[in-house]
Amino acid sequence: MIRLDDIDRMLINELQNDSKQSIKQLAEKVNLSITPVHERLKKIEASGLIQKYVAIIDPELAEKNLIVYCQVTLAKHQEADFEKFEAYIDSLDDVLEVSYIAGNYDLLLKILLKDMKAYEDLILRNMSRLDIISHVQSSFVIRQIKNETRIKL
Repeated sequence: MIRLDDIDRMLINELQNDSKQSIKQLAEKVNLSITPVHERLKKIEASGLIQKYVAIIDPELAEKNLIVYCQVTLAKHQEADFEKFEAYIDSLDDVLEVSYIAGNYDLLLKILLKDMKAYEDLILRNMSRLDIISHVQSSFVIRQIKNETRIKL
């Protein structure tokens, strides 16, 4: 595990706010010169703490207005079924997150779709045809209150 000091944390928090900042801008914010900031960032990146840099898209402008959480139960709890489900889900671009969960269901999916018709196509015409799935229960987001990608350090 990488050891972070206060300056490392400030750099990471700044990058999470805006990853397009230049090293010069970051250096000014943490009161260091460019070279040490660059070296710190390379060390942090090499540690794997920063997984990647991404652009966060506005779902409404991308015409993706329906957020759905699906709780999925597999018919059998066999490794081959979990692998088959993972391969299937990996092929679906609209599925943003998949987590194995404890409780009444096996998996929780966060799906971002254009509309209810797209949901119908996904569930009724695709997912329901998989014999490894025994049950799907969906919840639809009425209004999102908080959607944060930043992990405060």
